[in-house]
Amino acid sequence: MRPHGSSLIGGSGSPFSFPSAGQGSGSGNGQGSGSGGGQGSGSGGGQGSASRTGTRGPCRRRRQETRANNVVPVAVDPPLSFGGGFCVDMHSSFFNTRDEPASDSALPQGYHGDGYNPNFENADEYPPSQTPVQANPRKTIDLNDLANKRTRKFYTTEEKRQIYQWIQQRNGTSRKMKRGVTAEVAMLAKCPRRVVTRIWRQGINGGGINSVKCGKIGKVGRKKNILDIEAMEAIPTTERTTIRQLAEAMNMPKSTVFQRLKEKEIRRVTSDVKPMLGEENKKQRLVYALHQVEPSTLFDDEPTMKGGFNVAHFDEKWFYRIRRNENVYLSKREEAPKRATKNKNYIEKIMFVSVIARPRYDAEGNCTFDGKIGVWAYVEWVQSQKRSANRKRGDWELKPCTEVDKAKSREYLVKFILPAIKAKWPASDRHKPIYIQQDNARTHIQPDDPIFVSEAARGGWDIRMVYQPPNSPDCNILDLGWFASIQSMFQKKMPKTLAEIVQKVNQSLAEYPHQKLNRIFLSHQACMREIIKKKGSIHYDVPHLKKQALERQGKLPIRLKIEKQLIEDALAWLHAN
Repeated sequence: MRPHGSSLIGGSGSPFSFPSAGQGSGSGNGQGSGSGGGQGSGSGGGQGSASRTGTRGPCRRRRQETRANNVVPVAVDPPLSFGGGFCVDMHSSFFNTRDEPASDSALPQGYHGDGYNPNFENADEYPPSQTPVQANPRKTIDLNDLANKRTRKFYTTEEKRQIYQWIQQRNGTSRKMKRGVTAEVAMLAKCPRRVVTRIWRQGINGGGINSVKCGKIGKVGRKKNILDIEAMEAIPTTERTTIRQLAEAMNMPKSTVFQRLKEKEIRRVTSDVKPMLGEENKKQRLVYALHQVEPSTLFDDEPTMKGGFNVAHFDEKWFYRIRRNENVYLSKREEAPKRATKNKNYIEKIMFVSVIARPRYDAEGNCTFDGKIGVWAYVEWVQSQKRSANRKRGDWELKPCTEVDKAKSREYLVKFILPAIKAKWPASDRHKPIYIQQDNARTHIQPDDPIFVSEAARGGWDIRMVYQPPNSPDCNILDLGWFASIQSMFQKKMPKTLAEIVQKVNQSLAEYPHQKLNRIFLSHQACMREIIKKKGSIHYDVPHLKKQALERQGKLPIRLKIEKQLIEDALAWLHAN
């Protein structure tokens, strides 16, 4: 662009010029003269003169003299003359090629000239003022929001009839809409005017307000993809372990399969590998479950399970220092925790032996016996054979027992478990038989072990050792729920050393609530009821009794009931096999 009122050749502010009428030019050391009326100018050592008469007044001459007096004399090069009166001013801004910092508002296209206003594009008036004008920022348009935005509103029959009544109140009985009624009703109903017009026409053409109604009938939209249950059940279970795999087998989108999962038409289950049972094993499990029924209620209409207050469950459990995989919830600025061990396949661990009994409560609901007999670690103190950064040679350090056999099991029973039972057992059951139930591991002692029998009878106690059915972890309180619960509490404490493992396990035992332990015993009774129902099978779902809700309501039972028909069917199955 060029400045207003200028031209590239021969205009005001242009570096190029031609002699016009009344102008003359001279160069060199001679004289120059111009033709016509006007003024002349000379350069170099000579003088130039011109004369003009008539058209220019004295005011013009005074202004020129004033400008000439205000100019500071500067030594400049004369303009280049190419002959014929054509001159080029080399000091014009057109030829200014010096490196100057470019303005932020300078535009790359074209020549703007001197005095160009960079705010011209953002100015509201013409000619644009020199005051900077800030352009309004452009609004960011999200195409996804526009595509997903619901632009139309669907009105119900009641809403449409209300709009029609407002029109009748303002328009009367006339079949022609009066001026201003459409805009007034649209503002009142907060809807577009075309909606008001359409409702008015619907009522006029239909014959009254009863014809104004919503056109939607029942369910609208896309039809629901019906899940073919029979086709799904025909697919092998090994080919529907994930949503993607099931969707490919059913030839359905993954989103549809996931939606049916949320609607509970499909359910996700975890299939656990359980011990393989033979017929003899099932009989032993069934006999054990029938022994958990109170004998005095066998012939009642609703037999009752035993309370299990005279049984202490005994078992071992490994506790590891860290878990191989751990889920942690972090903020977007946090880094994932850095956990490390020398060998992931050989993480530090200690075996513990636990003995748990059922808690006792008085008539007011106060706990008189929490049932936590204790946990003991299979560890030993040994002297270090080598010097390290943590200890000197010969210092005592804690090490897991290298071997746990019958001798070690007998030692812990006699040294720790029996004294703890005698010290913590309620005094009201002091002279009643107490059963220590253990599994069939080879490291466990026989029920008639002479050392155990003599120590158990010491002090007049009647403590006996019994076996649970083989391959039956659901018959032991510890394997049924207590080990998983105590391990969850233990892992939250994150031990660093072997000594801390022992400390954290005992701390978790002290913090374990007795109410939860009591609920595990009720789950044990529910499992015995399922074993009777399934004729000794281990493939059943652990029943959910809503024990916490019943406990809050004060309706938590001590013993569960069982149907008499289930017991009769189980006894008949035993006699038949």
